Amino acid sequence: MKGRAALSRRKVAFTTRDLFKQPLTAAEIRALAARTPGGVRGLLSTRTSQYKALGLDKKKVSDTELVALMAKEPRLIRRPLTETGNRVIVGFDREAFEALG
Repeated sequence: MKGRAALSRRKVAFTTRDLFKQPLTAAEIRALAARTPGGVRGLLSTRTSQYKALGLDKKKVSDTELVALMAKEPRLIRRPLTETGNRVIVGFDREAFEALG
């Protein structure tokens, strides 16, 4: 919600997507990761109960495996995801949002 409010204040047009009703495909996740600092791991939400329940905090998992897990379980994806041209803002980054518009 903070992201939406920041975009609205700056009068930046945006669309939203409910990742639980319309999950990202593995191809979409890979495309986002390519424009994200940290790649696939930069998209990963490490604070969720699913992250710990899957043991991702204790075992080594390849980027390919992470993408498949994120496609199945959207809670593993850090939100909000904001696409701006060739850049992706992951999570609420006040400075990045204020620089938009």
